[in-house]
Amino acid sequence: MNITSKLIFLLTITVGAVMLFSSFLFLLQREAGLENALRDELRAHAITLQTALEENYSENRKAESQRLIDRLRRNTKVYSVTLIDEKRNIVKSSHPETKKAFRTPSDMKDVFTEGKTIEFNYQAEDRKFISFILPIRIGDEITRALIIVKPLDLIEQEIFYARLNWLAITLFLLAVIFSVVILVLKNSLTKPIYELLKGAEKIGSGNLDYRVKINKNGDELDVLASNFNQMADNLAQQRQKAKDEAQNRLNLERELRHSERLAAVGRLAAGVAHELGTPLNVIDARAGQILDKPELSKEKKERNLKTIRRQTDRITHLVQQLLNLARPFNLKFTKIDVKKHIEETISQIFTKDDQIDINFLTEETFYIKADNNYLQQVWINILQNAKQAILKNNDEGSIQFEMKLNEAKEGRFISVEFKDSGDGIESEHLEKIFDPFYTTKDIGQGTGLGLTVSHRILEEHNGTIEASNNENGGASFTVTLPIWKKD
Repeated sequence: MNITSKLIFLLTITVGAVMLFSSFLFLLQREAGLENALRDELRAHAITLQTALEENYSENRKAESQRLIDRLRRNTKVYSVTLIDEKRNIVKSSHPETKKAFRTPSDMKDVFTEGKTIEFNYQAEDRKFISFILPIRIGDEITRALIIVKPLDLIEQEIFYARLNWLAITLFLLAVIFSVVILVLKNSLTKPIYELLKGAEKIGSGNLDYRVKINKNGDELDVLASNFNQMADNLAQQRQKAKDEAQNRLNLERELRHSERLAAVGRLAAGVAHELGTPLNVIDARAGQILDKPELSKEKKERNLKTIRRQTDRITHLVQQLLNLARPFNLKFTKIDVKKHIEETISQIFTKDDQIDINFLTEETFYIKADNNYLQQVWINILQNAKQAILKNNDEGSIQFEMKLNEAKEGRFISVEFKDSGDGIESEHLEKIFDPFYTTKDIGQGTGLGLTVSHRILEEHNGTIEASNNENGGASFTVTLPIWKKD
């Protein structure tokens, strides 16, 4: 039940209850008034008749008394008029069949002894009667009593019509009150609240151009509607401001990305030029010696040609890495035992003469779905970097290898962490080590493409690679890959 229905119900019930109670009290007063009017009318008849009978008896006109009583037979509003003596015998009566009960009330003796007028009600045959008993003085003595009886059902019809009118008027007033309450609440409460609810729904759905209609009645709901529209105006302004700021940020991001692309292209071009410049210079010098000095011995010519071939191999390797970085991979996924796969790679990089300890902190077996050759390139790049970092200043060191299983919303992943005991990576280099041709190694120690290619390979495997420094020195590389699931 909405608030309008509740208010209509409560107001109608409250006003209706008050009205019913007040009108019911008025009805009771009306019924009591009718009964009192009947009693007063009967008392007036009785006193008039008492006076007439006492005059007739004092002037010895007994026959006139009987005629007076007989005339009352024609009065339909009077049930009976009876004259009795001290022994309660009927002397004269308009209805000889008058019931004895009207002549035998308990305090009848007070009429003859003290001259009191008594009143009592009687019910017989589902009819109610009211009667007055008055003393008739003949001289100084009371020898007669007048009993006049009137039925109460004379007013019952009026009471019935009064109740019927009360019910009809009550129902009519309730209908009028209900209609007025509905009309007032609909115009003053229901419509404004509906407009506010509709406005809140529109604003909530993102339509900030919607405005609530204001009735201009000057009440609290109109003030609320005005404030609501003001709020919508502010929200629209804030949204437009946010759009403008977002567009500005987007433009700045585009410019920044464009600058970054230009910078990346510049670094790539500089890297390619640097990497290709040295071997090309060597090739040019060796080829020039062969051409300029035809008298060179066969051995020197062979040495120059071998040098040229090594430099061309170096260029070929660089071009191959650039192709691997740019072109899509043709991956062939197979089920791989991670620990065993890394052990095979270690055997290709490290020899017995290397004084580097390889420590496996995890003996558990984990399987992933990956391309064997491409994934091995990742292990090779990480392990070679670790080896070069250890041997840069020392002849010995260690590499720790640990695997962990991680749970995430996207599924289950295995993280492979390599920790070396080298010098670590400078903080200013950590964010750039995966950029093409970015290297901290000495000239000739690397092209700066190994980690870039590894990052690309892991992306193709839905994996990641991160670099950090250990608390006790050395660098740490963590590779994350999805765990193998049975199809």
